[in-house]
Parts: sequence; structure tokens; C-alpha cells
Amino acid sequence: MFWKFVVAAVKFRRRRLLLAFSSMTVAATLATTLFSIYSEIEGRVRGEFRGYGANLVIAPFSGLATVPLSAVAQAEHLGARASPLLLTTAILDEHPVVLAGLDFGRSQPFTTYWRVQGARTVSGDDCLAGTLAADRFNLAIGRAADLERHPCHVTGIVSTGGPEDNQLILPYDRVAARAQVFGVASLIAVRADGGRLAQVRDDLQSRLPGTDVRLIQAVVQTETAVVLKVRAAFFLLMLVILVITTLSVTSNFSELVLERSREIGILKAIGARERRIAALFVSESALLALLATAAGYIIGNFLAAEIARSIFGGVFTLSAAVPVLLFVGAVTLAVAIVATMLAAARIWRIEPALILRGD
Repeated sequence: MFWKFVVAAVKFRRRRLLLAFSSMTVAATLATTLFSIYSEIEGRVRGEFRGYGANLVIAPFSGLATVPLSAVAQAEHLGARASPLLLTTAILDEHPVVLAGLDFGRSQPFTTYWRVQGARTVSGDDCLAGTLAADRFNLAIGRAADLERHPCHVTGIVSTGGPEDNQLILPYDRVAARAQVFGVASLIAVRADGGRLAQVRDDLQSRLPGTDVRLIQAVVQTETAVVLKVRAAFFLLMLVILVITTLSVTSNFSELVLERSREIGILKAIGARERRIAALFVSESALLALLATAAGYIIGNFLAAEIARSIFGGVFTLSAAVPVLLFVGAVTLAVAIVATMLAAARIWRIEPALILRGD
């Protein structure tokens, strides 16, 4: 009988309840959109930062010049990306120049931020020239850099704003052969997942006692700060939306209580308790909240996909679909119940005798 009354109330007061349903649907849509992006934002932002190079570096311990190349395999075993760098010097046009040896197969994820004219990777007798080195030695794409004993053919000009701008960049094996060193590197760049960064650093330090495993603080701190600020902004925006929605639904149900004052007076006159009458209104709003959750979840997922695509590019896939649905349902239901209980406070002030007299 109780639920028949609830369904009948929803059916015969469609206009007023439609306003409440619309408000809750908007809240559910925005909550789905924001929470979907919120739940994915850390992985997405950290993914973007992967293009800005390493967040760890394995450097020689004090007094040593190199680190063992086996450190690359150790880092990869821990689930991180790693790339060795070997530095040496050579003579070009009677002046010293720094040669940087890279494993281009492994270094690609660490160099996506490089601005390059021409080729990004080299092999054989080819090389890349940093912009400052190219200006200093009058190098250009297609020209040969007349290094002693082993000249190289410039196929690209690199600009990074870092030390690479003053270097000639060659394959690791060629630089190792020139320097007559094997199985070692000047340093090893490592990119670990942000959530496991400290653990990877500690594990590498324990496995490589003759090295100094350092955090690149500028990258780590910037990455962390961006993640925290973006998530905080989404959280605050979600709170504002929920407060506004609660006020809107409260207003709708307050008007509904006034419109149904006679009905409430009659129910109280025949013995219905205020809590039972309030439960009737809460049940109506809960039913609307469940319907609003379903509608808002569908619309919100579409909006989240479009927003994520416009910001990050590619295809947005929601990896936390069930948690998002449960969260949105809980939030929408909480908004409906709180708003209805605020409005239902008027029930206790309605006097049956006055209502029945028509006052």
C-alpha cells in the first residue's frame, strides 16, 4: 500500500517532480562526468609527464666515473623504463666536442619533448647535432661532422634547452667503441610510475650499492603538484554542484509539501505519524534519484569521454565503471534524501484541525 501511494504521488504530480528529477539528473550527469575524469586524471597526467623525460637517474657514486650497464635490466625488472647515456669527448675542427651515446631503442620515451629538425633517431655512421653545437661548428642536415677517425653524417638538429644542445648524439655502441669502454654508462635515465617512485628508487639503491640513485626533483614535484591541483579543482567543483543541486531539490520539495498540505493534514488526522509521512516524501525522492542516476550516468559518461578526448586526445575508456556508478548513485541518493528531509521539516508544523477547517 505504501509503495502504491508513492507511485501514485509521482504519477499525479509529474510537473513538480519533473523539476526535481531534472535537477537530480543534472547533478548525476555532472557527478559522473567529474568523477569519471577525477578517477582517471592521475594516470592521464602522469602519462603526459612521461613525455618530459626521466624522474630518476642512476649516477656514479662519489669517486667513480661510470655505472654498470646491468642497471638498465635491474630497472626494467622493477617495471620502470630505463635508457643508458654514455658521454665522452672528441675533436671536431680542432676543438673539443661532447659526444653523447644513446640507446635509441630505449631512449625514445625519454626524448618525446625534444624539438628535432630531420630524423629523431640514428644508426650506423649518422648522428644528431644539438643546436648550439651545430651553430658553433657550422653543421646542418646532410653535412658531415669531421670527427677524428670516425666522421658522422648529420641527419637531425636537436633543441632541448638542456645539455643536448651542445652535444653530438650518436648510437651508444659507437660512442662506447670510441671511448674504449664497455658494459658501463655515464648515467642511466629511469622513468618509474609516480605511485611506485619511492619504492623503485629504494629497490634500485639496494640492488646497485656502487651507484647514487637520485630523484629528479623538478620533474617529480611538478608532476605531483599538477595532479594534486587538478584533482582538488575537480573535487571543489563537484561540491559546489552538489550544494546547488541540494538547494534546488529542497526548494522543489518545499513547494510540494505546501501543495500537499491538505493531504498531509488528512493523513495526520487519521493517525499517520509525521515520520511516516516524511518517509513517504523521502521514498518519492529516492525513486526519482534512482531514475536520475541511470539517466545521468549514461549522459555523464558520454560527456566525460568528449572532455577527456579534447584534453588528452585519443580514446577515453572508463576503467572504474562500477565504482563510478556506485558513487554517483550514492551521491544522488544522498542529495535527494537531505533535500527532502530539509523540506519535510514543514510536515511537523502542519495542524490537521486548521487544514480540515480550510484555514
